[in-house]
Amino acid sequence: MISIKPFIASNQEFKECARIDNLVNHDSIFHPDDDKNSWAIRDRSIIRDRLLLYSNNTLIGVLYYSQGRNENSKTTFYTLNLDPAYNNNGYRNLLFSKLLDKVKKFNCNLVHTSIYDHSNYEEHKKLLIKKEFKLVQTNREYCCDIRKVNIEKYQPLIKKLESTGIKFYDSKYEMLDFPNHYKKLEELIWTYSKDFPIPDGIKHTRMPFEHALKLQSDFEKNSYGTEIVAVKNNKYIGSTDIRVYPKAEPHKGWTGGLGVIKEFRRKGIATAIKIKAFEKLLTRGVTEVRTDNEENNPMYKINVALGFKPVPFSLDYSKDI
Repeated sequence: MISIKPFIASNQEFKECARIDNLVNHDSIFHPDDDKNSWAIRDRSIIRDRLLLYSNNTLIGVLYYSQGRNENSKTTFYTLNLDPAYNNNGYRNLLFSKLLDKVKKFNCNLVHTSIYDHSNYEEHKKLLIKKEFKLVQTNREYCCDIRKVNIEKYQPLIKKLESTGIKFYDSKYEMLDFPNHYKKLEELIWTYSKDFPIPDGIKHTRMPFEHALKLQSDFEKNSYGTEIVAVKNNKYIGSTDIRVYPKAEPHKGWTGGLGVIKEFRRKGIATAIKIKAFEKLLTRGVTEVRTDNEENNPMYKINVALGFKPVPFSLDYSKDI
């Protein structure tokens, strides 16, 4: 018997959700403890939940969804994963229909999801096309074996920047005694991230500082690869954060963001930040880094120059409801 059940956040559910996700993931591994931790620190001021699809007592699919923040409060962001053994039975449509019923509670008028241009997501893509979703953004995805990056090649660039007063620090290990460090770091990231391309109909929004601080604390405690911050005259001018999940893939780093404020762009600072990050990651046993950017974002040229190789693109789809 097929049924959709509410999520109660049991240990068994976290394990089973990770199992389903890993049947679909084409180049990553999820660990239930990471999911459980993320759930525990979620922002409870917005709606976040999941729908669990069972065949008798066996989980066969999961749909994760979250309400957007502030200007995006009527937008639903979702991810749908189904055991491929149950393809072609209409189960994705069943979960999606249930989602539409659930998000009425906050008057949702836009639904958004992301998939990869990979065969594992082809059945979901068919559903999106059938439901008349629009492809609203295409994102380049890259991976790099950082052991092969010629780090010495970039030392003159770093020295040149340092000669102008720009310094590079590891946030967790070298900056905790800097005055107002987390306030300045949050402000920096918000400032440059507003320039990141995002799909039409979705707005950049700033989370409350208290929640940003909670996420930062969790990052430093549970998934810290490195976070490099560029500073000049006590002003934070650029940064990158890279996560590593030691229980899932301890050799791989995932880039959260990389940016430089406008007045310091086109000086090689972003490249230098990446190189400094690679240096730190290599000392911690990380050998691969993943990153992404919107297909027309010139940042991709930096990635190519450093030796990043393309992997399946990610595709953003939206639908007005």
